[in-house]
Amino acid sequence: MTQIVEACEMKTNTTPDFPMGWYSVSRSHELLVGEVKRVYAFDRELALYRTRSGVAVLQDAFCPHLGAHLGVEGRVVGESLRCPFHGWRFDTSGKCVEIPYCSEIPDRAQIRMWPTQEKNGEIYIWFHPENSAAQYDLPDLLELENEQWTAPRYAEFEVPAHIQDIAENSCDPVHFKYVHKTPDTPPSTVTIDDDGRILHLRSDASQSPHPHQLHATVFQPGLALVRTSYAPEAEMVVYNSALPIDRNTTLLRWTLCVRREIEDIVGDDVMNGIIEGIKQDYPIWANKVHKQRPVFCREDKTLVMFRKWVRQFYIEAKEQV
Repeated sequence: MTQIVEACEMKTNTTPDFPMGWYSVSRSHELLVGEVKRVYAFDRELALYRTRSGVAVLQDAFCPHLGAHLGVEGRVVGESLRCPFHGWRFDTSGKCVEIPYCSEIPDRAQIRMWPTQEKNGEIYIWFHPENSAAQYDLPDLLELENEQWTAPRYAEFEVPAHIQDIAENSCDPVHFKYVHKTPDTPPSTVTIDDDGRILHLRSDASQSPHPHQLHATVFQPGLALVRTSYAPEAEMVVYNSALPIDRNTTLLRWTLCVRREIEDIVGDDVMNGIIEGIKQDYPIWANKVHKQRPVFCREDKTLVMFRKWVRQFYIEAKEQV
């Protein structure tokens, strides 16, 4: 019997759905009082605005009247957003509170609102595919308020890959040798908190040309804090808060800062080096497929742990996740 050659995996492979969690939709300083922005996330059009009292609000984009995009030419009026098409006005609960030319407001004149929280200099959305309430809190980035640390440096990268494939790097110490050209693979361990929620990777690179210790704390796919210690009082933190644009595109938002003791000596160098490293990861992410059932070898223990841990962020935890 003739055996048919299967189609290329680039055409047939599918990515997971969007994992539940907190995701950054904007830096806080990028949204001024009275400003309205268009946001595209989770394969959805959204409208983000800041009320006159300073509250950040995120809602579905399209007016229930005739479908105008409220994030494009919409206008903040007090604690509400006004449609640019016919002036219908919606408050922060999503309810229509004014139709300028009609005293009677239809009951169905409402817009879906998304839970938001402003913290760590960012505006976050809580995403859950079943619209459930937030199941855990955002972490505190204490270095941002600590005078012993530098002011944050920001970087953003749009990557054509699913958010899980990017997060998987945090449990893949072997790739540093081949992608980032380190001389060897540092001894690494992966642990998970007793409640199963937070994952930790610790690597000992004390024998490398630039000796350091690394501790990555992964709160969810796309939300992680990486602390690198070079010596006492010589540290750097990188906070990654990613946003799924769609199932094949992710926006990485990085916040970087270093201890002031090394600011003038190597502070810029270490932060620039981390930012430069994304150029080495990018070709891999941009051209890989998501393997639902990877072929792991015996030494892939950390990657196997990650695949098991990440299932909790999906409603239907499947083996192929």
